Amino acid sequence: MLLTKVRQAGLWEMPAGLWAETRGASPQVKAVGAALMVDHGRIDVLTRQLAAKLGVALPDEPSAEQQGWLSELQNAATPQDFDRIFANRLRAAHGQVFAIIASVRAGTRNPEIRDYATVANQAVLRHMTLLESTGLVDYSALPQSSGSTTAAPAGAALDLRTTDVLTAAALVLVLGGATTAGVRYVKSGRRLRPKSGESHG
Repeated sequence: MLLTKVRQAGLWEMPAGLWAETRGASPQVKAVGAALMVDHGRIDVLTRQLAAKLGVALPDEPSAEQQGWLSELQNAATPQDFDRIFANRLRAAHGQVFAIIASVRAGTRNPEIRDYATVANQAVLRHMTLLESTGLVDYSALPQSSGSTTAAPAGAALDLRTTDVLTAAALVLVLGGATTAGVRYVKSGRRLRPKSGESHG
């Protein structure tokens, strides 16, 4: 699934990046388009190599939805419209594949896929950051995060009881106080060992 998704993304994002170099109004969009095209070209080589090794069949053309996005870019009325469509379509698409890559990277048992997912994850995060740097991304139009927005008690994500959290907080205070006292003790010039002639009792 991961190899297919990454390959599918490159099939429309590489031409979109190429068009951005020639049709973009903003120098920033042109630069971002060039960077995405080069990165996706490199990742596509890795994708095809690993797919061949693992016997995974890859798509050869953009999906119908992706072809629609390419048509939208081609039919942009002005270079400024192109920039806006480019930044928003590609940022939304990168957000979707980013979540898939992260999920696979977190749970795969295959070391080659793990390494591949790490490279892809870094590239997609870089691309999202570049697209956001254009200042054209409409964040309100992006799909909402699947993470819960409901407030949860402290420690809920780790399945900790409230008493566990309070105990940990108390330990932090105690250890913090002990550290402060220790620093003061050392600075005072006192010695832990008794002077010659002094008894331990």
